[in-house]
Amino acid sequence: MAPLSAAGADVEAFLRVARASFVELQAAWDAADLRALASITTEELLAELREQLEVRGPGPNRTEVLALEARLLGLDEVGDGLVASVEFSGWIRERLEERAAPFRELWLLANLKSAGRGWQIARVQALS
Repeated sequence: MAPLSAAGADVEAFLRVARASFVELQAAWDAADLRALASITTEELLAELREQLEVRGPGPNRTEVLALEARLLGLDEVGDGLVASVEFSGWIRERLEERAAPFRELWLLANLKSAGRGWQIARVQALS
């Protein structure tokens, strides 16, 4: 993701990239693509997703993001990095035979200077 600093942050540019990361995560999840997931998540989140994929099984999955809104809730300096809290909401369909459903999630994105990887998805929590 693009750099974002606590002072003078380009919030709209950051949220555009955050929305793209949301869609990218859904596509990687659907494909059970651990390499793609590893490129956008922290190691801790990747371990959780790997476990969830084992439970889900290797069958195909298709997530259709029909509407997506993103709102930056906070940007905090933590240790040697930044943590951004982003609320995502919108409409999503997880199976073709089902109707679209509203969703609301809180994502934490971390940018640790020492890691040198830029913004990584650190936590995803359903809010509704």
